[in-house]
Amino acid sequence: MVNYNNNNLNSQLQFMDLLNIASFCLGIMNLNQNLTQNDKQELEEELNKKINSLLEEIHSHLTAQDEKINRILALMEAKNSDS
Repeated sequence: MVNYNNNNLNSQLQFMDLLNIASFCLGIMNLNQNLTQNDKQELEEELNKKINSLLEEIHSHLTAQDEKINRILALMEAKNSDS
């Protein structure tokens, strides 16, 4: 009877060891996924900053072009009204 209980205890310990190893592996996999998600989030934030910066630059160039076009139109209208 002692031998049966000893074998049963050993198999239970082996099963618990396997569960602990599996749990550890899942924890490592989860950590890797979390790091990947954080990396993606940081990249997304960096891209958003660059995109916003470029959009502001484009907007300022378009505003300057609008002002130049308005000056040209005003000069053309003044020239046409003088004629």
